[in-house]
Amino acid sequence: MSKVKPFQLIILAMIVLSILFPLIGQSTTKKSNDDKRLDRINIQLGAELSKNEMPAVGFLHDLHTQAVDGKCTACHIEKEGGFVFEFKRTTEKASMDSYHAECIACHVEKKASNEKAGPVTADCRSCHATTKPMGSSWEEIKFDKSLHFIHESSDQIKGMDPSIKENCSSCHHKYNEKTKEIFYIKGEEESCSYCHKSIKQDDIRPIQEASHDACVKCHQTFKDQKITAGPTTCEGCHDKGKQQKIKKVVDIPRLKRSQPDEVAITGWETGSKATKNYMNGVAFNHKVHETRTESCKACHHETLKKCNDCHKTDGGDSKGGFVSLAQAMHNLDNTRSCIGCHKEFTKSSDCAGCHFQAPAEKDNSDSCKTCHNLQQAQLEAMEPGEVARKALTDLSSDYNLVLEDKIPEEIVIDVLANEYKPSQFPHRKMVQAIFLRVEKSDMAKAFHKDQAGLCMGCHHNSPKTLEPPRCASCHSKKGPDSDGRPGLKGAYHGQCITCHQKMEVKSVAATDCVKCHEEKK
Repeated sequence: MSKVKPFQLIILAMIVLSILFPLIGQSTTKKSNDDKRLDRINIQLGAELSKNEMPAVGFLHDLHTQAVDGKCTACHIEKEGGFVFEFKRTTEKASMDSYHAECIACHVEKKASNEKAGPVTADCRSCHATTKPMGSSWEEIKFDKSLHFIHESSDQIKGMDPSIKENCSSCHHKYNEKTKEIFYIKGEEESCSYCHKSIKQDDIRPIQEASHDACVKCHQTFKDQKITAGPTTCEGCHDKGKQQKIKKVVDIPRLKRSQPDEVAITGWETGSKATKNYMNGVAFNHKVHETRTESCKACHHETLKKCNDCHKTDGGDSKGGFVSLAQAMHNLDNTRSCIGCHKEFTKSSDCAGCHFQAPAEKDNSDSCKTCHNLQQAQLEAMEPGEVARKALTDLSSDYNLVLEDKIPEEIVIDVLANEYKPSQFPHRKMVQAIFLRVEKSDMAKAFHKDQAGLCMGCHHNSPKTLEPPRCASCHSKKGPDSDGRPGLKGAYHGQCITCHQKMEVKSVAATDCVKCHEEKK
């Protein structure tokens, strides 16, 4: 009889275990999925209130909402036509006794009616579980321009003064510290999160509490009146799948808040004469940028004031975190910065083919001039907004084309001529395809207003010219150089293949070698 080897015993044991315990591993997965609920609210009173330091309770809000048939009064008190978003109380602090009394009483009542119910007295660990939740599938809901318009255009939502058609005052308000009342000023509306932060600050409620109090209360009030309204459950707002089903309005009228269409951004104070050492001003098309962002917060991160109200030229202001205007506008790693936002656009398939090897950190004086195009003398002689408007008009019309006969039609690349037939590179066709992609984007046209500059996408270390040097003048046929430059073959492959991948070229696959290198017979 042959001896059974150790590895055979291990395999045999695994087979036996899989037959006897077919669900091993599955229970863990199921528990993980159950734990990742978006309606979980952790109830933690703290040691001073709970008397004994029991673990927090993972309260499943939507589960309980279903259990009481959507009747919020089962847990919340009605006050002034709405609900108080605290459990069975108005102003007094929560206590362990109040939770125990109300929750367990409800569970006992449900059980007495032969309904499915939660734990009762002595089942402490059913609520106060020691195991930590595995996470949440909760997704923040973005109150974008589409959602804003749906609310703004609603006939059901009324403002503080029902006789006024605009209903902005139903949500937007300011707070009077003395009278402890809210009030509204037209033209000074701002994002809720500018005052209501993620956590409570200076006795101002956090954004989550303020949003639930305003939004859910409004939705529930309408539903009680049999009026179609938004969701009142956690998943209705914070489930990713439900968010994707929310109606999207495409043609949205511009939000009007006395904002300018065009503005001149300068580093100096208005009326200042000491401007010699400043960069030229920037003509900023405010109206166009509005259409390309989800909300004003894309740029105005703390307030809707002008950028240089907080970010001074010398950086000496605590309101702006001592970040200067230049630093705020030129931060590559922040999408609220001009340069940082533009950098994100270069990742698109229309731009990435050239920009993947042209780092944004690289000095580009032409790029600086594209934005800093307002002469100081012009700004002193004319109203700054008018100067900006004229400069932006000139910028959009000043687009220099390269004549077709100036672009070589075909280029023969014979680096691998010993093994393959020379590659017939359709140079003009490729260049014109890039031109077309650029012409689709106003931003790309602004920064590439001279088509000749696009040649630098491939001829990346060449000056702007229609007769750039050959690739072999920098890349050696012998192979990589000691300074890190790839050899000629490596440069061609790295450039061409990566460009096809980045620009998602479908007609010629990046890995279709024979398309470029036809084998010799």
